[in-house]
Amino acid sequence: ATAMCVYMPAPALRFSVCLLLTSVAEAHVFAHARAIAVASVRHTGSVAAAPAAALDGNPVSRRLLLRGAVWATGVYSSVGSAACASAYTVSQVKPSEKETYEVAQKGDGALRVLWVGAGSLSGVFKGLFPAGNEVVAVDLVRPDRTDYSAATTYAAEHGYNLRFEQGDATKLKFPDGSFDVVVSSMFLCQGSELDVPVPNWEEIVVSEIQRVLKPGGRFGFYEHIEDIDKVIVDKVFGERSVIRVQAYPERTNVIAGVVRKV
Repeated sequence: ATAMCVYMPAPALRFSVCLLLTSVAEAHVFAHARAIAVASVRHTGSVAAAPAAALDGNPVSRRLLLRGAVWATGVYSSVGSAACASAYTVSQVKPSEKETYEVAQKGDGALRVLWVGAGSLSGVFKGLFPAGNEVVAVDLVRPDRTDYSAATTYAAEHGYNLRFEQGDATKLKFPDGSFDVVVSSMFLCQGSELDVPVPNWEEIVVSEIQRVLKPGGRFGFYEHIEDIDKVIVDKVFGERSVIRVQAYPERTNVIAGVVRKV
């Protein structure tokens, strides 16, 4: 059996609903979760309608269906523990990588930005970085000369400085408090692909990200690990750090958000 606890933070609707899933009653519980999504009043006061089980022909897992039905109410859910979930809200919004980076890089004046898991640097062509910033790209593998030249040329043409530093995200070689912003996309999933698995790899990387951020600095993440917010928020940054977390599990398996170092 798997326990699920849902916390509803709306001022007029503060209560917890605990659902116990068993193999016998599973179908009933999923139907009940969808009924919660339809009938519950969101913190805005409007009635939320539960979305379909799959959109645009994309199937979703049974776990994501249940979680997505609850997210449709604008509340946060946690599966796998009888303990109640964290109090911050995961908004039911299909995440945008560009918008996530924009929110992370809001600020006055030029910002020093660390881009973790930059890969071939192709992300620069998505327009992720505004003019005036200094962007330091980090990856374990150095991009080839052609990719590096194309990326740095594009950056210069768009008014910001880009340079590459080869390095390990679990051991960032920068001093504490070196950056105003850290961003990453589809990177924290790579721990499962290591030749030699590292226990708690994601938590180690996120802890390093927090370390190199200045106080008040922001971390913008765009990832496809379900529950990666549990590592970023619950284990490292803390609930008070949350600026926003977004997911729409019935449209995409991406979860994105921005947190700050408090």
